[in-house]
Amino acid sequence: MSEDTSQSRTVDGYTYTTAPVIAQLGPHRYAFPANFYDDQIGPSVGGGIALSFIWPGLQAAAPGDRPTRSMEDHYRTVTASIDYLDAVPASELLPRLSNTEATTEAGSVNRNDPRRRLDLRKAGTERFGLIPYAIDEERMAQFGNEYQKQFGEPVTRNPRKEDEWYIARAANGMLATFIKCDQPEGGNEGLAIQGDRLVPDESVKVSSCTHYFVDSNDNLGVTLFYPRVLLKDWKAMEEATRAALAKYKVR
Repeated sequence: MSEDTSQSRTVDGYTYTTAPVIAQLGPHRYAFPANFYDDQIGPSVGGGIALSFIWPGLQAAAPGDRPTRSMEDHYRTVTASIDYLDAVPASELLPRLSNTEATTEAGSVNRNDPRRRLDLRKAGTERFGLIPYAIDEERMAQFGNEYQKQFGEPVTRNPRKEDEWYIARAANGMLATFIKCDQPEGGNEGLAIQGDRLVPDESVKVSSCTHYFVDSNDNLGVTLFYPRVLLKDWKAMEEATRAALAKYKVR
């Protein structure tokens, strides 16, 4: 990524540059180059920031690139949404996202929905350094019976719309990464990797992933968005985000 502030490009009357723009996340300040922000201008109004990394190099796009990106470039863009966690410690975010306690009432049958609880899913074989957790169909059947008893109707379910879950843990066993992905349609992800390119396959829909991790030192929550075909590079995406936060933090 170039940090030469003389670099600029004018598109539709607006001049995009690589000049640093200050962003505030809680008590922390950052000076990211303008072209690193998702809109290539600056931080979002009302808090939080969004950065864009272009796959495969996971660097910022050239200034003025965003308004003229092709659909392929759009798919190659990994977006990082970063927020300061002022309500909970960073260590609590991933456990909250992977269970139902924060979104259901105590005693509710919905609290036992195996689709929404990591501890009720079944661990599978490691892939890309991640452990997949599938829905436990035996527990799902039990939940369905309890749901019908309470509400008098069957659970609404569309298995093709049920997210795949992937987990990575820290050395101490705590959740370090939580990723939810769309299921491929007919085995196709919507895109295929050909060298440094992403090209459409036979699927109608492009399967995507939502990827959560935290920066415990600064109490930040990070959410990445990218096509499922790029899941293999999840760790590189985390490392690129952490490197940018460290590099551009104002000391």
